[in-house]
Amino acid sequence: MSENLTPRQRKAVESLLTTGDKSKAAEAAGVRRQTIYVWLRKAAFQQALRDAEAEALQSLSQALARLGRKAADTLDKSMDADSPTVRVRSSDIVLQRLLQLRELVDLDARMRALEARMNASTERR
Repeated sequence: MSENLTPRQRKAVESLLTTGDKSKAAEAAGVRRQTIYVWLRKAAFQQALRDAEAEALQSLSQALARLGRKAADTLDKSMDADSPTVRVRSSDIVLQRLLQLRELVDLDARMRALEARMNASTERR
């Protein structure tokens, strides 16, 4: 979070991040709701909020990556379950996720190609 903010502004950023509610952020920071709106128009406050959101997303992403291994192991084990229903459902989940992953990888490759073409076009100008 930006060091340029006052303690109240930092508290407001924290509350906005966790609640998404401007009234609750104002209450947490000990200011009027209107003050939150004033702060939201300031570049430093906006940047601090973006930085806090990015940090929270990074942390969440790391937690999900750890859980992903555990989930994959669980699916792996369930595909050997005695119940045919569990095996079929596990197989269906794996196949669906593989298709989704394939779509994301394909979309990423297409986006990178478009960006490269746009950059090449801009450099020629």
